[in-house]
Amino acid sequence: MPIPIQLPSIPGKKWFDPPPTQGADVKEGDGVNSSPYEARQRLDFTTPVGVWSGVAYSLLFQFPRWGFVRFKIDEWITVSPVFREYYELTVKQKEQLEGMIKNGLTSISTAASDMELIWHDLRKYKEQMEHFHKIEKGKWLMKNGKQVDGERLIMEGEQTLKAIFIDEVDVHTGEMISLKSIAPRWPTIIADFMNLKDNDTNPKEISKKLKVSEAEGVVLATKNKLFVEWRDKIFRDTVLRRYEILSGLLESRKTSFKEYKEMLRPTLARYKMINDALSSPELRRDIAHNAATFRPDTQAISNDFMRVWAWKPFSPREKYAMTRTWLHKITLSDMGFTREEMQELKRAGVKADKEYFGLPVEPCIDHVVRKIAKVVEKEYQVEITLKDIFDAREMLAKQFEGTYGGFGGREPWIYSPYFIHVDIPMLRTVWRLANGAEFEDVAMEDIIVGARSQNFIIINCLELIAKQRKLDNYIDTMLGDVRVKNETGAQTTIPIAEIMKEEYPEVFIHDEKELENKLKALEKLKESAKKVDDSVKKVKEGTNKVLKTLGLGDVSFFKSKGPYEFAVVHRMAKNYHTIVGPQFVLVRDFMKSKFGVPGLQQLIW
Repeated sequence: MPIPIQLPSIPGKKWFDPPPTQGADVKEGDGVNSSPYEARQRLDFTTPVGVWSGVAYSLLFQFPRWGFVRFKIDEWITVSPVFREYYELTVKQKEQLEGMIKNGLTSISTAASDMELIWHDLRKYKEQMEHFHKIEKGKWLMKNGKQVDGERLIMEGEQTLKAIFIDEVDVHTGEMISLKSIAPRWPTIIADFMNLKDNDTNPKEISKKLKVSEAEGVVLATKNKLFVEWRDKIFRDTVLRRYEILSGLLESRKTSFKEYKEMLRPTLARYKMINDALSSPELRRDIAHNAATFRPDTQAISNDFMRVWAWKPFSPREKYAMTRTWLHKITLSDMGFTREEMQELKRAGVKADKEYFGLPVEPCIDHVVRKIAKVVEKEYQVEITLKDIFDAREMLAKQFEGTYGGFGGREPWIYSPYFIHVDIPMLRTVWRLANGAEFEDVAMEDIIVGARSQNFIIINCLELIAKQRKLDNYIDTMLGDVRVKNETGAQTTIPIAEIMKEEYPEVFIHDEKELENKLKALEKLKESAKKVDDSVKKVKEGTNKVLKTLGLGDVSFFKSKGPYEFAVVHRMAKNYHTIVGPQFVLVRDFMKSKFGVPGLQQLIW
């Protein structure tokens, strides 16, 4: 599974932070992502086996009591085969799931083959049913005064059934007896047979009506009697009965085919969630570097990792008064979506005319969210759509709404665009020594508690969506529900039902082509707008330089950029970090107390 992306630090600390992900250039005022130096610490505890599980679950249970929401964003495991019991309980389970998946896929393939065979037979009988349908519909039209149309439909149905009778029934009556074998003697006999009505059973009358010999009239009368009896007493009943039976069997196979796929989804999810560290190139490299020290080939050892995120809003002293102090209602346009984007969201199922709960800073879909969404798409290798960005924004809005009025199970959230963000990586190593002793070492490097602005939290929500999307894509691909295409480093999934539209756009999606041309025109408009925006920035910078030359110095109008804190040098440590720092101490000391560090056991949370 992909690891979380490295977000840029605002204000940056080049000597401390790793470089941000490429393409995520954010300037002061565009957002806040900063942590005090004191709010980063490596914790490492060596305890008896099982202690860490109690501490981890205690922390996860405690976060909501503190007002946080928490999520697991990353996990993996690796076990040395020497650690036989644990290996069989974990990695061995993955091998068992592989067998279940193979059997499940075989069952799906068999069900699909059976369904296709039934479909083939049903299609044949459906064609026969259409002939009888024409005859019955023609009779109904004639009863209701539409003589011409009724006779035409009856003739079409009768002619086809007679052709089937000649080709598939009468031909087997024997040589020199079937109509085809008699045709050399009487060349018009097949055409004469086609012109007979059901009541044409008298040889003499047929001879006079068609102006043929009496011998030919006898043959035609006999064949007509046989045809009527075959059509009404044998063929019709057989077609109706088999069509009914095959329709039921097809629905049964459709249901079983669908159920087999649905039953396999949980197994595929469990299989994928057992994320073996050796499946990742980066983790394989790290394990190889440590192999000389730990000797997993001879030492019973296991590693498992989990990264937990948690966040809640806080309210520093603002640079200006907040314009909103409650959950107001806004439109998609207020969120920052353009008219064309709103049309795309509408096609994706979002109600464009509905009002949604607003976030503290609107528009919330700013250039930072748009830029880093592309980075998320590249790192997680999934397609990030406007609907995903909207869902990430709604995820945060629902977190606010969930605490509104204190009825959400957590303390009411402060309506602020700044958040306390907690990042806890947890690496546990379990050892079993040669004498049978077992212990575990838990390293958290580093616990980081920082301040993040609303747009960065939306990106965190988007990463959670991308993580789930990658798992869903894997399951859908294994089950054959979608086709995966790699475009610009991202996996785009196309439903099987849409593959023909993808392969033959000129035939199937004329409207989509028009839409594509319109979107291309929109991209040109966006490029033009960006050029205008760059020109405005250059004008501001030039004006600021002129004011400096005149001795007026920096003017806040030209210095202030974006809706978030821009005076980071003067305000971050005093107004933000003084709130974030104690939260780090709260989390750190809670874990220390659970681990039994002297002096912290009696703390009450």
